[in-house]
Amino acid sequence: MTSNARTDVTITITSIYRTEWGRITATLIRLVRDFDVGLYAAQEAFIAAVNQWHSTGIPDLPRA
Repeated sequence: MTSNARTDVTITITSIYRTEWGRITATLIRLVRDFDVGLYAAQEAFIAAVNQWHSTGIPDLPRA
């Protein structure tokens, strides 16, 4: 992956984190009915996205 692509992934992840973190964690907490588990799941989802996007590129709908 080129340096430019890495920068694009970093910018996209940062943007999604800033705009969607609250919604993502609130949804997960509501679904699992446990604050700690919901927060952990959201963190793991972001880690998975970073790892996957670095190898496969940013998806068409990164928010999803």
